[in-house]
Amino acid sequence: MSKMFFNRLHLNLSDNRLKRPFIIDGIRSVAAAGYNDYSYKIIDIETLNNYILGYLVKYDPYGRGEILDEVTGTARQGGTVNSIVAKSMFLINTDEMIIAYEEIQNLISKTMFVRMFTDLFHINHEGQDFEFSISSIREQYSFIEQVKTMREIKRVSISLVPSNPNNADLWRQTDERLQSNNITKYKEIQESNNAEGLVIDDETIAKMAMSEDGYGIAEASGKDENGHQMTITTKTRNQEITQNLPDNIERTGMSNIINYLSRTFERIRQRTNHQE
Repeated sequence: MSKMFFNRLHLNLSDNRLKRPFIIDGIRSVAAAGYNDYSYKIIDIETLNNYILGYLVKYDPYGRGEILDEVTGTARQGGTVNSIVAKSMFLINTDEMIIAYEEIQNLISKTMFVRMFTDLFHINHEGQDFEFSISSIREQYSFIEQVKTMREIKRVSISLVPSNPNNADLWRQTDERLQSNNITKYKEIQESNNAEGLVIDDETIAKMAMSEDGYGIAEASGKDENGHQMTITTKTRNQEITQNLPDNIERTGMSNIINYLSRTFERIRQRTNHQE
């Protein structure tokens, strides 16, 4: 059973090139990247309609393992060069710019997947003018509900990037302002020394909602209902959108993987499906 994490892909190009071919080129190239004596590479790419399936592999380029010498009954150096240590599956919906990927406990963490996938993408497009990043998507809207229970909020920080491809009704005005002013990265900090703390208005709620939908990070510091100091953030792991993928589904191929995960992709898509 694989646990799949759903994240946003953010890609800004300096020209009018189509994003799907650019994404495919960014993960289909021959680049490899090293980290802590291991190497990482993207392999086994498949495409079907608006989906891209592949694997991020962690491998040992030096063959540092040991083998048993049956004659002497001892272990000696002799591992296989480029032996795969871990293999993390990912599935990208290029229409919605969403990636679902597998965390391999103790071998390829969420943080390492995002770091190495992003590094490889940049290496494959070295010398080209673009911005690329990956951010988590939260359950709707758990962070905001936590904020509403807080007392004396002393500090709020919000970082945002423009949506791609769609926005939600709740934060559409915020997103359209970023887009119309050519803002590619936005950061806001609110602080208060007032005894009552900050007033969280509708504009701030909209920005928090945008961050929870995968277009940024929000953080709030203050006191809980019992007067204890607390800080909450959209980076909290237990708020992330995930879905388990059974091994037997993965083994049956790309079409069945897409069908099985499609309900979560659709649930995320509906968050930016306008109800006008």
